[in-house]
Amino acid sequence: MTDRLDQATKRLRRLAEGTDEGTSGLSISSMIEAVVGPGYDDDLESLVTMALRANESGMSLDEIAKGILSLEDWRFSHS
Repeated sequence: MTDRLDQATKRLRRLAEGTDEGTSGLSISSMIEAVVGPGYDDDLESLVTMALRANESGMSLDEIAKGILSLEDWRFSHS
């Protein structure tokens, strides 16, 4: 997963670099799309939303990318 994680993190960083200062941040849907591509479903978005809201201390872009990929892998292994 290292190469996959590296590529996802690079895409997420490019997305973050394109965000204007003073905005409220990245949308969850844009983060998921940057990490896994446009073919994700509503269930993944719900899981990512819950995970991000539950984390009160904040997360780095690396942690967000790893978390999204981990959630996606977990879903596929349990389906």
